Amino acid sequence: MDTFIYEKVNLNNNLPAMIAYVGEENIDKKKHYYIAPHWHRSIEMTLVTKGEIRVRINDKSITVKSGDFIFVNSGDVHELEKYPNETGGAVILILSYDFIKRIYPNIDNVQLDINNLNYKKDRLLEIFLEMKDFYLNPMELDYIKINAYIHEILYILLSHYMIPKTEDYKKDYSKYKERQKEILTYINDNYKEDLTLDNISKHFYMSNEYFSRKFHQWFGITYKLYLSNFRIYKAYEDIINTDNNIQDIAISHGFSNVKSFISLFKQKYNMTPLKYRQYFKESKSDNKVDKKQQQ
Repeated sequence: MDTFIYEKVNLNNNLPAMIAYVGEENIDKKKHYYIAPHWHRSIEMTLVTKGEIRVRINDKSITVKSGDFIFVNSGDVHELEKYPNETGGAVILILSYDFIKRIYPNIDNVQLDINNLNYKKDRLLEIFLEMKDFYLNPMELDYIKINAYIHEILYILLSHYMIPKTEDYKKDYSKYKERQKEILTYINDNYKEDLTLDNISKHFYMSNEYFSRKFHQWFGITYKLYLSNFRIYKAYEDIINTDNNIQDIAISHGFSNVKSFISLFKQKYNMTPLKYRQYFKESKSDNKVDKKQQQ
């Protein structure tokens, strides 16, 4: 499981963007794929190529199905998730903010809205599927063609899906977005510590009641559940990639005791951490056998 909080966007040296593909060709179907709530100045556009992916952007949760796009404006807090054994695939394009700013200096005063994507949708689908092929089977000069595609995508978005930011939006952004980002970053950096509601509320100079209410309003989940889920997501990699003792994993990721960790893990994955570890190891062994038989 992959988790990101802030703008750690790795750009190709020859491209003003990051391109990635996740799907059955390169990730285990039985693995939980998750990108935790995060934000970046760059603009993100994702094509769901297979199955469906759960997405949350700011305060809205949606399920995006194959053939549709997910779009994230600069600064929006967002998360993506695909549960184990669910079919899912996606091509992800993250366009560098600095690149867009050079091309269109007024970008800070506008938003891109593709909720009613119709113009050039077929062309965008075609481009994203080609980028998937480039990602899975890279060739030396692909970056030349991808650069052309990136400029074409940006032209389509700016010429047909651009709307001005309202004054209310700007006020809301300056008032709340920075605080949301600060909270998420703080949890990411300190989730192993004793992050009780009382402690985090005091850190941000809020009452417990106010912090709880705003957190639920901003992220659509209670603080307690978010923190527990985040800790489980972090511990998940140790469960599937190490043979470390379950109690040690629980404590190292902020759980006060192993019993609560096992209970929460079982609620999410329908089996205990030890059983899930064995289940995942067996699935990897089965995949290796299948690949050998196919050769």
